[in-house]
Amino acid sequence: MLYPTILLGWVGILIFLIIIFSLRKLVKNNEYGLIHLLMAIMYAMWLPLPLALYFLLDVDTLIVGATFGFVYLMMLVMTMALQTGHIIYVSKKSDDSSINPNHIMATLSNPFEALANVFKSIWALFLGISFWSIGATTMAVIMFISSSLIIYYLILAFNTSLVKPINVFSKVKSNTVVTNLETLLFFIVLMSYITLGN
Repeated sequence: MLYPTILLGWVGILIFLIIIFSLRKLVKNNEYGLIHLLMAIMYAMWLPLPLALYFLLDVDTLIVGATFGFVYLMMLVMTMALQTGHIIYVSKKSDDSSINPNHIMATLSNPFEALANVFKSIWALFLGISFWSIGATTMAVIMFISSSLIIYYLILAFNTSLVKPINVFSKVKSNTVVTNLETLLFFIVLMSYITLGN
């Protein structure tokens, strides 16, 4: 199971890097649909990872974290695929004033993606506990740092869900650069551990 997971996992990393280095050109050509399609495929490549880590680390409690990890990845595959379809449709029907693209994109992305990242943080917490229990201290610390972002993602989820946001929370804004960089590093670390430890 690990070898296909390793292969697919690094394909996912490669797709992420392709998106990063070709982003400016894709945006210039208005290929937002392609960007989201590539991201859907990227997250799909990582779907076996939660279960593979559960079997590799062999820590019973990690099954809970693996469940959250799998749900997180499935949510992102679904939202990216739906956003792809919506973006392409709107691009082809740009002269139709009855379409409200901002409303639909807000439905597909804002609270949905924030909640998905909350689930990722829970997965990271259980990974940290599992790595700690097997003596992989460095990995445990990295996962605990990643899991601490649950506070940030919870605030974002509440901000997009409340009609009247809490004043303190409203100062916290979504930062796609931070989120994407953290996601890339998170999966590079996990893939490196599985690859080198296998």
